[in-house]
Amino acid sequence: MARTRSPEHPMPPEGSWIKFQLDLRNIKLEAVAQKAHRSTSMVSQVICGVKNSDAVGLALARMLGYATYKDLMEAACLHAKGGAA
Repeated sequence: MARTRSPEHPMPPEGSWIKFQLDLRNIKLEAVAQKAHRSTSMVSQVICGVKNSDAVGLALARMLGYATYKDLMEAACLHAKGGAA
């Protein structure tokens, strides 16, 4: 996935971790987009922290084994702070 943000506004650590988790599981952004009934661009923008979408958040969470987007973000934040998730 190409970063959609400039060097002045890099992908947040949580987004990088989510993208890494998707890559580990060989889950493509297109698959998340299809599950969420949104565009691939929207999925990328949610991961990069540019936009919010409940549908994309829930699709990401479910595809990565979390019950809710909040649970996924808690794991991503824990990792960003140096914890194990």
